[in-house]
Amino acid sequence: MKEYSSKLSKELFWDFSVAEDYRGIYKKIHSPVRKGSALDCAEEWEGEHCCYGQIIFDGEKYRLYYRGCGANGGVWQKQNGEHGVWCVAYSYDGKTFTKPDLELFEYNGSRHNNVIMKWDGGFIDNFSVFLDTNPDCPPDKKYKALSGYTYNWEANDVALKLFTSPDGIHFTYDGDILRGCGKFDSLNICFWDSDIGKYRLYMRDYHQLDPAKALDCEFETHVRDIQLTFSEDFINWTKPIPLSYGSDPYEFQLYTNNVFKYGSTDIFLAMPTRYVDRSPDAANFKYLPDLRGFRPMLIEKYGRSGTAITETMLMTSRDGINFERTPEAFYTPGLENGENWAYGDGYFVYGTIMTDSDISGEPQELSLYVGKGYRARPVSFERYTLRADGFFSWHADFGGGEAVTKPFTFEGNELRINFSTSALGYIRIEILDEDGNAIDGYDSHRIFGNSTDRPCDFEKPLSDLANTPIRFRISMRDADLYSFKFM
Repeated sequence: MKEYSSKLSKELFWDFSVAEDYRGIYKKIHSPVRKGSALDCAEEWEGEHCCYGQIIFDGEKYRLYYRGCGANGGVWQKQNGEHGVWCVAYSYDGKTFTKPDLELFEYNGSRHNNVIMKWDGGFIDNFSVFLDTNPDCPPDKKYKALSGYTYNWEANDVALKLFTSPDGIHFTYDGDILRGCGKFDSLNICFWDSDIGKYRLYMRDYHQLDPAKALDCEFETHVRDIQLTFSEDFINWTKPIPLSYGSDPYEFQLYTNNVFKYGSTDIFLAMPTRYVDRSPDAANFKYLPDLRGFRPMLIEKYGRSGTAITETMLMTSRDGINFERTPEAFYTPGLENGENWAYGDGYFVYGTIMTDSDISGEPQELSLYVGKGYRARPVSFERYTLRADGFFSWHADFGGGEAVTKPFTFEGNELRINFSTSALGYIRIEILDEDGNAIDGYDSHRIFGNSTDRPCDFEKPLSDLANTPIRFRISMRDADLYSFKFM
């Protein structure tokens, strides 16, 4: 376990890397709660193919960047010179987004729209915007956007184009940064990692399927995957390497990656879209939503466009290269409602926001955003919520469980935990010395309730143990432990 300091004092119970031994405890994945639409995309420049949303906080407000693209029988609409446009919406509370009237680009004879990019150089399938936090970044390139572009798909001549902007609104093309080393045909994610002093670029590529790891419904011979490359100057990039999933026995088709560093922690979190073509099970489609009549036509004319389904997984990592991923879905299409269980539906927006709870007296919660209605109707970006740090927890059933951590040090004089129990459940934290012996005066006894920020009381001052190697013995019954922090 890492050494704690006042700079980095939080631990998430999203894996078992902090545990030296445990029994009766397992990692539990938690489902987000649907809250309703935060942005409807029904304008003529938006439509049924809106997707690839990204959230950025600019210091004043939240910006939601997203693709606007209509449909013509399920095919990309290219009428009136349209190649797909990129739009922005604003929010101050993270719950409702509004569209600014930017008047930058003309669409069907009018400039009254929220379009920030309409490029005549070709179809913009993806446009990944990020705020560059590198302290050496020139002010006129503070905002960067990456977009995949195909010169020759069969020859693997595909490039990642760079666009830069001083304000995140007015972008100019700045050349190709990578070419011929990836497919780039979904949202490619880049950010400055201050811990290593380098940019991380998580990019889309393909590799050949390992038959020994094929799922029983998989019939394609290639796998959509995630590669990682680094750069110190945004000019020279390392050779892309595939992410590692340890002893994971399966090959999953990952359509997007959505990798980011979670808050002030050293944990990387990803919410990748999992793509599953259910062609071998095609007989079941007569019972699924027909997408307002689109699905039968899509199956007949385009095959996988009508038979593929998308959902979302979770992945975590301590180094951004070696990930643990959940084979179970974090987000599924949900109850059949006439417009879901479809390819492209349910893509998560990149990024999360802490928002005020809708319930008086309850603490802030995480807001996540999901594109709904893809291909069936004009897309809406709907808000979902989780408790703070609530993607995973250590969970013990009523039979109880116990874990002993590896030795660590900390700074601070108070321990606070994010946890929940039943009325009969509890969490107990005992502080041990480096050799595993209980230290007198440091037993929290049984803690019960449901709080994102509960102080743990000990008989003796916690500060007396600061900078001394210790362990925790954590006992649990009918409880979840999400995180703890020293203050």
